Amino acid sequence: MTLYRDFDGSTRQVERSGASAAAAQRRLKEALRDWITQAGGAAEITRDSRVEELAEHWWAEYAKLPKSPGTLRLYRDRLDRQVIPGLGPLRIRELTTAAVNRHIKAVTERNGPAVAKAVRTVLSNMCGHACRLDAMTINPCREVAPVRPRVNNPPRALSTSEVSQLRASLSYDEAAIRQDLPDIVDAMLATALRIAEVLAIQWADIDLDEATIKTGGVVVRVKGEGLRIKSDSTSKIHERTLLLPCWGVDLFRRRKASRVESRCDYDPVFMSSVQTLKDPDNAHTQLRKAFDHMGYPWLVPHHLRKTAATAMDKDGLSAREIADQLGHSKTSMTLDSYMGRNMINPRAAKALESLAP
Repeated sequence: MTLYRDFDGSTRQVERSGASAAAAQRRLKEALRDWITQAGGAAEITRDSRVEELAEHWWAEYAKLPKSPGTLRLYRDRLDRQVIPGLGPLRIRELTTAAVNRHIKAVTERNGPAVAKAVRTVLSNMCGHACRLDAMTINPCREVAPVRPRVNNPPRALSTSEVSQLRASLSYDEAAIRQDLPDIVDAMLATALRIAEVLAIQWADIDLDEATIKTGGVVVRVKGEGLRIKSDSTSKIHERTLLLPCWGVDLFRRRKASRVESRCDYDPVFMSSVQTLKDPDNAHTQLRKAFDHMGYPWLVPHHLRKTAATAMDKDGLSAREIADQLGHSKTSMTLDSYMGRNMINPRAAKALESLAP
């Protein structure tokens, strides 16, 4: 028999019996354990628990949330490679702002600012979880200096002549032709979609008579399942219907004429060499080699999306219209990150003519 103070503050008497004193004690402990489990206090985290225990306790809940497979993979990698190896043996009470700050600085020096930023996010989520469990009173990550990765590629758009040169170079690259890169590049320019969105386009999404294409999915690699088209709404991907330019319709009409049967559960327009979904990571690597070969080491696939956005801006589309095409929920993202800057603008000079002496 014992008195047990429950989570609601009430003190209750709990008793169990057995054939012996030891058996009765075991049954009493089991009853208390079950009681705690039913009240949601299983695997209770306290100030004396290890950080690695907190990490797994947080992950058990976070992994059930409707998050992108890429986000889940990123956060799990940061747990396994930086957080648990570097801070796991510490007690939660020892996870102070200074300890977190030292760890973030070490990760920045060793792995770079991009990895350190993700580690800071994971630690902040873990500490917030600990606060909700009363294992911490404040989140020590709040006062840690923010990590700002250096931007190596500011917004830049290809000029019309550079686009022509890009197409010409790809048309003479046998490896690029074999990998469908010329058509993938044209599809990105015709739709302003991300490369993972372009690779997720299926024939059922295209209406050539109406010159429209439905988008809203991306090709992702799910652990234990392989490549999948993910169509759940996230902060980046939104379902929408886009109108294709005339030359974009010609592109997809030509591809349909030489259409090959898919060997997977999907019917993608762009497939791998074995007629399955094409991995965006592989496509990035292939494009990187092609761009380096033609002397464009600064060019990345995302610049094609920025090129399309800048072309729409030049033609007088509003920021809202361009954001809708790109699938941005905020026009500020479109203006800040997707418009080519420092370009010669004849309209500005024309407007300044009014100030002539």
